[in-house]
Amino acid sequence: MSLDWQYATHRNATVLTLTGHLGGESTPRFVSAIAWLQARSTGPVLLDVTALVSWSAEGEAAVLDATRSLSTQQRPLSVCGIGDLPTTALTADGLIPVSIYPDLDTALDALTRQG
Repeated sequence: MSLDWQYATHRNATVLTLTGHLGGESTPRFVSAIAWLQARSTGPVLLDVTALVSWSAEGEAAVLDATRSLSTQQRPLSVCGIGDLPTTALTADGLIPVSIYPDLDTALDALTRQG
């Protein structure tokens, strides 16, 4: 299964929407999407994984790497729509702050209040 991504701006946040599977051969595509966003947008990044069918441990690790990379630019990364996806790495590493929200609207409301 492949990974597709789209980006849009909502309420001053860059929303990266993922569809498909994140892991294995699709991980470089995600890394490229993050690099593309870093070069072309500013402010917080919201990763919407509502339409993501699955992610592997490698895919989840790529999300943590993106969080680290964005934090060097003072750009927080939040994740919404995780549903039943495993979050072992996201929730275990207290050194890398990842805000997790149940859905896009809740995440956008929270980012609006923060910013």
